[in-house]
Amino acid sequence: MTHAAAGQPSDRELLAAVYPQASWPPLDVERLALLVIDLQLLCAAPDRGMFAAAAALGRPDLLEPYRRRLTDVVVPNTAALGDAARRRGVPVVFTKIESLTPSGAERSGCHRALDLHVPPGDADGEILPALAPEADDLVVAKTASDAFVGTNLEYLLRNLGVAHLAVCGVLSHECVESTVRHAADLGFVCHVVEDACAAVEEERHAMAMRDLGQSYAEVTTTAALLDVLDDPRARTGGGRV
Repeated sequence: MTHAAAGQPSDRELLAAVYPQASWPPLDVERLALLVIDLQLLCAAPDRGMFAAAAALGRPDLLEPYRRRLTDVVVPNTAALGDAARRRGVPVVFTKIESLTPSGAERSGCHRALDLHVPPGDADGEILPALAPEADDLVVAKTASDAFVGTNLEYLLRNLGVAHLAVCGVLSHECVESTVRHAADLGFVCHVVEDACAAVEEERHAMAMRDLGQSYAEVTTTAALLDVLDDPRARTGGGRV
């Protein structure tokens, strides 16, 4: 590894010059939707899913950092964003892992390999009670990491007139990252809310945020997005978050 001499640009700065960071249009509140990814009992309830598996191994401590981030940061921030979005008339869209059939025969190859299956109507498919969808919210069931694969998510967003997505949920480096990459390729402008996302390992979360912020999205915070959602002066093209 080479090191920059005093006053000289670092390797990272030089790499940025040849592999520049993407530049996105300003946030358009009037064409925004809040996309909440997989904050359901399977993935985020402290007595289910991976948490139950860790407890069965006698090592619940393995997921304690993830549990704390969900409880103390991600869920409260997502709830605040949902409330602000609804007040502003911004659509709120939830995704959840849930099969269409009891056997899960239609699942993606990835979910088959992971043995990931939530039968229709199973409690694991329920959105966390603290984030319970309201009457005009949309809930999209999926059987792949990418929420656009095998669902009508793009169709719904286009019908709603959405061009910008504020994205939060889990896991940062899996379903969140897969969905945001696809959304960017579809032409949506994504604003990933860093402190409303989580991964089981902090390092994976940090890397996902770095990679998404480089090429696929604006990475923002709950506070910055709330400032825009709660500002009556924020209009079309109202500013970056």
